[in-house]
Amino acid sequence: MTGEDVKQELEREPFVPLRLHLASGQQIDIAYQNTAWVRQNTLVVVFPLARGSAAIGNYDVIALPLIERIEQLNGQTGPGGRKRPRRSRG
Repeated sequence: MTGEDVKQELEREPFVPLRLHLASGQQIDIAYQNTAWVRQNTLVVVFPLARGSAAIGNYDVIALPLIERIEQLNGQTGPGGRKRPRRSRG
């Protein structure tokens, strides 16, 4: 995943919560705007102690090449990912 791909999703207006799918199989959610920043080859994600709080509980530093896909938590998929086809009911 490129920094531009990630940045595009983070700067979407209005902000849409995201789930990062990593090469290790781990998933990291970005629930709030302004809690993740793209650096040269990494993404820094901070986890506030409470919504709207400036106090940081934990943080992750993720190498951009390890991000396999980005899922928008409203059901869409961002760059590098595929949306799952809907199953027909009937």
